[in-house]
Amino acid sequence: MNILLCGDSMFVKEMMPKLQKNQFKIVGIGTSTAQSAHLLKAKGYDVVLIGFNEQDSLALLEDNKYLNNVTIVWVSLPIISIQSWKRFATIGVIAITRGSEIQAVKTYRSSGHTDKIIEMKQPADEEDSDCQVISVYSPKGGEGKTTISTYLAYYIAKYSKLKVCIIDLDHTREGSDVARKFGYFVITEDNPGNDITNWNSFPDKEFKSWKKVSEYMTQTSLHNLFFISSPWNIEDEKFMTESLIEKTTPILKHHFDFIIFDMADDLRESNTKALELSDDILFISGIDLDMIDISSSFVQRTTQKLQLPIAKIRLVFNKIPSKLPYKLDDISQKIGVPRFGVIPYDAEVHKPRIKKVGIREDLRKTPFGNSIFQLVQALLPDGRLQNSYLKKPWYKRIFNKKGVV
Repeated sequence: MNILLCGDSMFVKEMMPKLQKNQFKIVGIGTSTAQSAHLLKAKGYDVVLIGFNEQDSLALLEDNKYLNNVTIVWVSLPIISIQSWKRFATIGVIAITRGSEIQAVKTYRSSGHTDKIIEMKQPADEEDSDCQVISVYSPKGGEGKTTISTYLAYYIAKYSKLKVCIIDLDHTREGSDVARKFGYFVITEDNPGNDITNWNSFPDKEFKSWKKVSEYMTQTSLHNLFFISSPWNIEDEKFMTESLIEKTTPILKHHFDFIIFDMADDLRESNTKALELSDDILFISGIDLDMIDISSSFVQRTTQKLQLPIAKIRLVFNKIPSKLPYKLDDISQKIGVPRFGVIPYDAEVHKPRIKKVGIREDLRKTPFGNSIFQLVQALLPDGRLQNSYLKKPWYKRIFNKKGVV
């Protein structure tokens, strides 16, 4: 169950461990009424827990036309007056006393109301259901999206044996940064031979043919890791359309266990479609004031404009120094979503590159490598990366349903 938590910082700090202990998923955090007002207009939550004072809470919920099919719970001090209870009841809000929040949410969960919400969701295609689609996105350039995307894909492919495809949607320069990570450079005229725009001509009737699909992508040094380059020539970016992403993604889902979009920082139609089609969005943020403001603006405003469920957002802090001027949880609250992962600043990652292939095996045991590995563990459905392959029966390891043929 997805919880939107709104209240002052003390209320949020008190509620978060209680909710997490009971395995409820906090998808958004609002520590001011203004911030909460933006988050309430987003999608992706089932219950709203509000801990502001009565006057502020009523003002916040005055216009709640966008809260259909959502349960709203106002958490009061130890005593609720009859007058207060009536004020909230008339606008469809449940008023409870402090200390009974978990019971209220559990009662909601068992009431059957969640089933009504689940029925409204578009049913997934059975053949696609095993494939997980992830976007790695930041609204600002230079935050490390491509490095995270490529190592994320590489570690999933290498340590889980799942079949992975990484798609470069960052078409803001000549060549492809993802392709460069695997040794393809514009200056040496050593290109992958195809890019995402070639998929415009893919014959739809052959969507189940791995032989045909493999002709439109590039294999890496790992047999189960492939990538699709962004347009090699910058003038071809005009062919990067919403319909292209909409066409390509379902085809790839028939053949891969994981699809990772390496996103540009802009919100052109191809990028917004990729965000829409993703199960999870790894939202990469730094911790300087500019980046905090940019990130909070995206979470609290842009998601609403794009109609993106905030439940998709997985906040990942990148390039974090060992000494911080403030707590990461405080920054998470400012941005408006819980922290999902932390990648420390690692000097090894930022050394000048002198080899053609940019995936370094020696980084696995560095702070950067360990944090990426932990990130992948959290993303895998079973939560245990190394064991996910070993737990399969021997015959499935040999005859993998989505294995390379």
